[in-house]
Amino acid sequence: MPDNIHPSVREIAVLQEATEMILSSVDVDTVLHQILLIVRNYFGIKNCAIFLVEQPGGYLFCRAQNGYREDEGLKQRFRIGQEGVIGWVAQTGTPLYVPDVTKEPRYIAGDPAVRSELALPLVVREEIVGVLDIESDHIDYFTDDMIGLLALFAGQAAVALENARLYSTERRRMRQIELINLIARSATAANEIEQFLSTLADLIFDTFEGTEVCILLRSHDGRLSLRARAGAYEHAAHDFAGSERSGIIAQALSARSNVVVSEAATKPGFAVAIPGAGTELCIPLVSFGETLGVILITHEKAHFFTADDRAIAQAAADVCATAIKNVQLAEELRRVTSTDSLTGVFNQRYFHTVVAQEVTRAKRYGKGFALAMLDIRDFRQVNAALGFDEGDNVLRQAAQAVKGQVRSIDTVCRYAGDRFAIVMPETDRERAAAVVAKVESALGAIEYRDGQTARRIVSAVASVQYPVDGATELELIRLLLNRVQTAKTPSAAAKA
Repeated sequence: MPDNIHPSVREIAVLQEATEMILSSVDVDTVLHQILLIVRNYFGIKNCAIFLVEQPGGYLFCRAQNGYREDEGLKQRFRIGQEGVIGWVAQTGTPLYVPDVTKEPRYIAGDPAVRSELALPLVVREEIVGVLDIESDHIDYFTDDMIGLLALFAGQAAVALENARLYSTERRRMRQIELINLIARSATAANEIEQFLSTLADLIFDTFEGTEVCILLRSHDGRLSLRARAGAYEHAAHDFAGSERSGIIAQALSARSNVVVSEAATKPGFAVAIPGAGTELCIPLVSFGETLGVILITHEKAHFFTADDRAIAQAAADVCATAIKNVQLAEELRRVTSTDSLTGVFNQRYFHTVVAQEVTRAKRYGKGFALAMLDIRDFRQVNAALGFDEGDNVLRQAAQAVKGQVRSIDTVCRYAGDRFAIVMPETDRERAAAVVAKVESALGAIEYRDGQTARRIVSAVASVQYPVDGATELELIRLLLNRVQTAKTPSAAAKA
């Protein structure tokens, strides 16, 4: 630019370039950052803060700042019309210049080095969206020309913020639709509740980046328990009982609607759900009037969640609640259809399903597994001696005896009549033999009376190993049945 141009023209040209820069941005954080840079670089002012209106609530909170300490800038919050120069400007929509802050009763002292302050309203279509607050360490620092330029700049900055906000809102709506679609598709594909909840936590975390997401559901005794978590500290143990008593979980359950606490760490008497959280958002999971649990989303920064965030979270929670209920009902239906009604263990149908799954998993990860089957010998004599009702009781005892000798990851099934089968993931031949021996011993401890004679359960037991004894479900089960029949043969021969 030529040197003979008047300084005011130069300033206007520079300001125009800066305004074009912020108007071309579509991200709110980028716009805020550029506003601060322009004030600092073009006007030589270090202390600058942008306060936005918090809806609802009637407060202004510091959304971005430059020149202040992090702990004194971003934590500032003023009630509109009642607190400070900023509160007055937000209420009246009128700029206010304070040449000497020591002579202004509305001034709230912060940085002791500040001597003068200029507060400019950010107005869009006659609506106050915030305040641009600029402070100097010199008395009467701001000239009339500077104030005029800054007022013009504040008007353009407000438009840039509104454009970015509208763009952000539209983008969030698209995210909301995408999130709901993903939740619905995940619910359709889910095989069991834990898998589905883990997927939900990941989807919500991807939507609200940088947050901690916890999904808590009510158990049969009515207590809330953590079922899924996503975020940087997803494996950290934490007790939510305090928040359920006097924190955001208690508030959300009472309101039966989403609740946000913007300054969780400093709120008196408030039990923070996640240590270090600055903002907490909690949404109850309500399906057909039943409260299934809550979704808790936290962020380390105060005032992190916007009204749009709350709307997205509420819409997602509504879909989640219905989806969770559907998955629970489907899981319960599968449990009923996969459970033997007499003994309470799984049935033959489920046994074949688990074996097929184990074959697939073992091929993928290169790990073996074992199958075992036991046949209670001469069980017809038990029924003849005791009657069918007591015979059924013996079968129930046998089922519980088998379950008591296996791991939680093993699957016990009633295969047919007096036969039980066991699926043992990641189990070698030696381990399988040890389990079979324990099961035989446990069954042998079951006693029943045949008239005056005390008798004990005797079983024939066999096992097979993947992949040594077969590479498919059919091969393994066919060999297992043959080995069980062979194990029963000596008894049959001796009886003959």
